[in-house]
Amino acid sequence: MNESLVQWVLLRRPEYLQEKLGFELERKLGENYTTEQGRIDFAFETKSEILVVELETGINNKAKFEYCLEQVTRYKDIDFVTQKPVKFIILFDEENTSPKFIKPLHDFCEKLDIVLRTYSILDIQKLYKKCLEELSKSTGIHLGPPVAMDVVYLRWLNKVIKPFYDKNADELSITDVRNIFKSRTSFGVYTSLTKYFELIEEKQNGMAGLTDYGKRFRDNYNAEIIKSRASMPDLSTEQKRILLEVLTNGVFTKSKVNIYYFLRFVHLTNGDWLPNSGISEDKEKLKFINFLFGKSYRWTTIRKLLLFTCNQCEELELVERMRLSKSKYDRMVLTTLGSRVLGYLELYLHLRREQLQIPLQI
Repeated sequence: MNESLVQWVLLRRPEYLQEKLGFELERKLGENYTTEQGRIDFAFETKSEILVVELETGINNKAKFEYCLEQVTRYKDIDFVTQKPVKFIILFDEENTSPKFIKPLHDFCEKLDIVLRTYSILDIQKLYKKCLEELSKSTGIHLGPPVAMDVVYLRWLNKVIKPFYDKNADELSITDVRNIFKSRTSFGVYTSLTKYFELIEEKQNGMAGLTDYGKRFRDNYNAEIIKSRASMPDLSTEQKRILLEVLTNGVFTKSKVNIYYFLRFVHLTNGDWLPNSGISEDKEKLKFINFLFGKSYRWTTIRKLLLFTCNQCEELELVERMRLSKSKYDRMVLTTLGSRVLGYLELYLHLRREQLQIPLQI
């Protein structure tokens, strides 16, 4: 397991972390906190001191050994704003640390008054599995897994809505709608998207009709009155409001499930790792995402699913993406709107589960 996943587990199992550190933890002060002297993995407050932890996996080569010592030494130059004394701790995996580094570590820590603690990677692996099991049980009623679709942007909905807008029509023949597209594949992808957001319904007489949502969506189409390289105009503010109304109406179609799981993914990972296009496979992250999604996707499929759904959530102003030029991963944060939508969906799912299970208690 890589260090980021070990840290993820430790911070979600404070009782184990507290046992290994040997201090009674009161509150977390920060994690991955960047300073001029390097990044602090995490820091906690106890009743009498501040604990600054340098987390390491196995220390099994000279470069890693020297880096660990140098990093903690630099921590001592940080000007901490606190009245409490600051203790520095090196927490490392004992299973995968070479015996030849144990004594030098002890000598270094004793010399600089640094606390040396160990954890077991085997314990972390067991706790990791439990964390994943708990996450899978806390999603309320079963929605089914996310589905990979070639839908990059929600503004593509306007591709199907445009002919209804141009003709001010509530119904058009399916043939008329299909003729807009160059291929049957594009027609299928785009029309499926409108159905997932409940804008259009097919009728038995070969017609495609706008739903009430669809009529409102059409009436708020951004007319193409300026030249643009974009194939479709951006969603108008009112169109976004309509899609959010559809998203929270309790009918979970494929596109809505994808958005829900993506918001949950951002929440659980703190938005730390949205893979950039072209990044090589990370097996640990792939395992985590597939477990969360209940799928067995390949890395390329997962990467596209995350990136495309991120685009859609950006359009709906649910997340903000921070592109990092020198990193393999971008960061994401839930907006206040995104946080409220995720909270609503999770609460709704829990209430639906209770509605189903309460009668079974008799």
